[in-house]
This record gives sequence, structure tokens and C-alpha cells, in this order.
Amino acid sequence: MKNYTLLRFVKLSLYFFGMYSVLTAVWFGVSGRFSEEAGGAVNEILVNAAIFSLLFTIALLLWYRRAEVRIPVKDISQNGLDQKLAEIGYERVPDKAKGAVQVYKPRPPKAPALAGRLFVQKSANFYHLQGPASKLKSLKV
Repeated sequence: MKNYTLLRFVKLSLYFFGMYSVLTAVWFGVSGRFSEEAGGAVNEILVNAAIFSLLFTIALLLWYRRAEVRIPVKDISQNGLDQKLAEIGYERVPDKAKGAVQVYKPRPPKAPALAGRLFVQKSANFYHLQGPASKLKSLKV
């Protein structure tokens, strides 16, 4: 839960950088760009992949920005909260160690996979939900 957005940024950036590089290298190989000037083609792939991954990752993080919502414990039970989260497309991740934070993962098609995980922490008076702002807004409790 701590530094989750930073971890998502790094993972998404690496994923997009790698996929863009691989797909572009395959295309350059098929079209024969490596035979002309291999060093220039590799440099072009790496620069374009870095720019693409940075821009696309920032766009996704802005699109699915994170927020925190507090729901009073007296308003809803744990089972009711699980049911409401299932309605908006999140399912609970089974956890062997009983921790203070419960993790829910998105279940497409109701919740997009790139929206990220939802974290629920119960305090004495509130459920603290941290997740994508758009999904938390649609949660009707």
C-alpha cells in the first residue's frame, strides 16, 4: 500500500518500454531497417520507447489516479462491503497471513485491469479504502 503509485509507475514504464522496443525491433527486422544502419535503428528504438513509455505511463496514472474514501463501520458490514466491491468489479485476494490491510484486485470487464488494486484497512470507526478515484466514486454505500 505504501509507495503503490511509485511501484505502478516503475512496473508500467518497464512494461511499455520493453513491449514497444520488442515490437518495433520486430517491425524494423521485417522491413529491413537493421541492414541499412543497425546502430541508428537501435538508438531510434530506445529513444522512441523511452518517450512512449513515459508518456503512456503518466497518462494511465492520471486516468486512474488514486484516492482514499472513509466509510463508517456502522453503515456497512464486512460482508456487505465485499459485496459492494464485487458489484464495481473487485474481488478479494486470498491472504494466508491475516494482515491489517485487505487487498482487492480488479476483475474485468467491470473494472479495467490497469486501474490497479484496491486496499481496505479497518480502523475502530472507519473502513479506509484506497484505490482508483473513478471506481471509488461509483461505490454507493
